Amino acid sequence: MIVFTAISGAKNEDPLCYLVEIDDEVRIMLDCGWNDEFNVEDLKNLRRVAKQVDALLLSHPDLQHLGAYPYAYGHFGLSCPVYATLPVLNMGRMCLYDVFQSKINESEFDTFDLNNVDTAFDQITTLKYSQPCSLGKYKGITITAYAAGHAIGGTIWKIKKDAEEIVYAVDYNHKKERHLDGTVLHKDGVVLDALSRPTLMITDAYNSLISHPARKLRDAALFETIMTTLQGNGSVLLPTDSSARVLELAYLLDQHWAFHQLTYPLIFLSYQSYNTIQYAKSMLEWMSDAINRQFDNKRENPFEFRYLRLCTRYKELAKYPEPKVVIASNVSLESGYARDLLLEWGTSPENAVILTDRGPPYSLARKLYKEWEKGTEEDNTNSVPLKPAIALDLIIPLEIRKKVPLEGQELIDYKNEQRKKKEREAAQAALIAKSLSIIEEDESDGSESELGDNDIEELLATQFDLYVRDATKLGGFFKQTQSYLMFPYIEKRKRYDEYGEIIQAEQFKNKGIEGLGLVIDGENGDRMEDDNNDDSDKADQSTADSNVPTKYVYYDEDIHFQCQLRFIDLEGTNDSRSLKTIVPQVQPRKLIVIHASPEATHDFASSCLALQSMTRDIYTPDVGELLNVSEAINFYQVKLTDSLVSSLRLSKLEDYNISFVSGKIHLPPDSSFPILDVIPIEEYAASDNPVFVGEIKLTELKRVLQSEGIIAEFKGEGILVCNEKVAVRKTPTGQLTLEGSLSDDYFKIRSIIYGQHAIL
Repeated sequence: MIVFTAISGAKNEDPLCYLVEIDDEVRIMLDCGWNDEFNVEDLKNLRRVAKQVDALLLSHPDLQHLGAYPYAYGHFGLSCPVYATLPVLNMGRMCLYDVFQSKINESEFDTFDLNNVDTAFDQITTLKYSQPCSLGKYKGITITAYAAGHAIGGTIWKIKKDAEEIVYAVDYNHKKERHLDGTVLHKDGVVLDALSRPTLMITDAYNSLISHPARKLRDAALFETIMTTLQGNGSVLLPTDSSARVLELAYLLDQHWAFHQLTYPLIFLSYQSYNTIQYAKSMLEWMSDAINRQFDNKRENPFEFRYLRLCTRYKELAKYPEPKVVIASNVSLESGYARDLLLEWGTSPENAVILTDRGPPYSLARKLYKEWEKGTEEDNTNSVPLKPAIALDLIIPLEIRKKVPLEGQELIDYKNEQRKKKEREAAQAALIAKSLSIIEEDESDGSESELGDNDIEELLATQFDLYVRDATKLGGFFKQTQSYLMFPYIEKRKRYDEYGEIIQAEQFKNKGIEGLGLVIDGENGDRMEDDNNDDSDKADQSTADSNVPTKYVYYDEDIHFQCQLRFIDLEGTNDSRSLKTIVPQVQPRKLIVIHASPEATHDFASSCLALQSMTRDIYTPDVGELLNVSEAINFYQVKLTDSLVSSLRLSKLEDYNISFVSGKIHLPPDSSFPILDVIPIEEYAASDNPVFVGEIKLTELKRVLQSEGIIAEFKGEGILVCNEKVAVRKTPTGQLTLEGSLSDDYFKIRSIIYGQHAIL
C-alpha cells in the first residue's frame, strides 16, 4: 500500500514537502522546504507529521527543498535519519548560513541560528549516486540517488520495496550545462533502465507552460545585455541563490571574461561567497565530464576564477570602480545583498537588473518579472526568440530594513549603560574574591564541607554578599564560634589526585582556534568556518563593524525603479516540451503531479492523458489531501514444508528464486494461520501453460538483440523494429507484443525474449 500526502507545494509554487507511507510500515518525507519569509505558520502541516516521519530525503541544496529542515529538527521533533548527497549537505548548509546572515543584518531574527543549522546538518547521512542504501531498520526498503542535473548534488530519488518502485523527480534538467551534465533520467534520448516503468512517479509541472529558447540564444542575450549596459557606463545586477545555480552563472561569466579579456570588475557578493567556491573546488567529481577533463588535462581547477572576485561585505564593492557586474544573493530580492544593490542601483536608468529566475510567488523578484512580462507582451514570441529588456518605470512601496550604527545621544546612552554594567560586574567579582578569602581562612581550622557538587550548585544560585560561618558550629566547652550576619556563599572544593589538583581542560581551551576551524583567505580575509564555532564567530561578516554598537531601523518608502530590466531563464530546469516528452517515455504505472500553479498542473496532466501510451492513473492532489495510490494486489504469506520446497522447480529472476505452485488456501477453524494445500506438480505440469515472470525493458532488449546480430531501432512511439520485419511494443499494462510475419527472424526474436524471463 502506498499513501501520498502533499505537506506543501501542490497546485501551487510553494516550497516542496511531501510524505509517502508504504504498507503502514514506514513514512518517508520527500524534501522539507521553506522560503525566506520564514513564517512559522506556513509549517503547520509539517508540525503535525514531523514526529511520525521515519526518513527524510533531500533533493537539492536550496531553501525550496531543505529550508525548513533545521527548524523542524529543533522544534518539531523531526529526528529521523536524513539522506542526501555530499554537495546537498555542504551547499545546503552554506545556503542557510547566507540567508541567516542576511536576516540578522536587517532585522531581529530568532527563528533559528547557525548552531541549529549545524546540529541538524550533522545528522545527515551522505550517499553517492547509484549507491543503493537500506533504509535503516526497514530492511526491505532501499533508496538510491541519481543525478538530477539542476544543481550540484541534485537528486532524483528511487525508493524500492519488493516489486514496488517509487521515483521522486523534481527540478531535473536533461540538458548539459557548463558545470553539470544532464540528468541520467533521460540521457541521449533514452530513459535509464533503473528509473523506467516505476510503480509510481512523483514529478513537478513547474514549467509546463514555459518554453525555453536555445541555450546559445539565452547566453548571447545575457552577454549582449551586460555589454550594452557596461558600455553605457551602467552597472549590472544579477540576483541569484547563494550556493546552487550561482555556480553555473559564475563559471559562465568568468569564462566569458577570460575569452574576451574584459577589464570591467566581475564580482560575486554573498556572505558565504568564499566558502561556497571553496566547496565547489573540492567537489569536482560531482560535476560534468568536461569540468573533470579540464582538471585532468590541464591540472587547473575550473573554479579558481581568474576574473571573478569574491566579496563578503557590501562595503568591499567600493574597491572596484564602476561600471561593474555583481552576482548577488538572494534570488527573491526580499533580503540579502541583492536587495541592497537593487535599492541603490535600480533607481538609475543607466543600470540594468537581469533576472535569471522568476523568484518565489510572494517575492519582489516575481513582481519585477511580471512587470517585465507585461512590458514585453506586444512582442511576437514566434518571431522574436527572446524578449528584450524594458526601461522600468515603476513605483513600489517597500519596507526598508537596516542595521545601522548608533549615533549621538543613543551612542552616549549605550556607552553609559555598558560602563555601568562593567562596574557592576567588577563589584560582583570583588565581592566573590573577598568571600573566597574568608572561606580559605575558615578552612584553615580543619573544618570540611559535607556538601556535594549538586548541593553547591543549588546554593550558588542564592549566594550572598559576605561569608557566614555556621552558627551551630561549637568551638569548645561552653564556647560557640562567632557568627556573622551575612549571606552564605559556597565554593566548590578543589579536587586532588595522586598527581595534585585535577585540571579541567575545557577551562584552558582557546575558543578562537578550537578544532583548527578557521581558514584565512589571503586576498579578502574571508573565513571558512568549522562547525564547532558559535554564532558570533560565523556571523561576523556583517555590514557593520562588530565592535560598533548598532540598532535596527524600519520605515516605509516608495521606491521609483527606473533601471533596465530583463529576464533570461537560467533556472536549469526542463521546459514544457521536455517535460511532456520525458515523462511519457518513463512510462510510470501511476503519476502524481506536484509543485506547479493550478494552470500548469492541469496543462501537464491533460497533455499526459492525451497520450494513448500513458497511464490513466494521473493524480493532481491538493495540499493536505491523502491519496491512496496502491496497486490492487492480493497476496498471502504462507509457510512451506521442507518436502514441498525440495519438490519445487526454481528459476532465477534478478535477486529472487521463484517457482509456480498450484493449490488452495484455507484457514482452519482452530488456527488463524493460512494453510496451502498443494497439488503435486506431476498432476498439472504437463497440462498447464507456461508462466512468464519478469519485466524486460525495451532499451535493454534492444542491446540484447543487437548483441545477437539483429538490427533493432526505435521507431514511432515506443516501438522497437527488428530487421525491418518484426515489431516489439509494450502495452500500458507492461505486456510485450510481437508483431510480424512468421519467419526465422520472428522465431529467433521470440526465443531471445523468452530467454529474458523466468519460465515456470
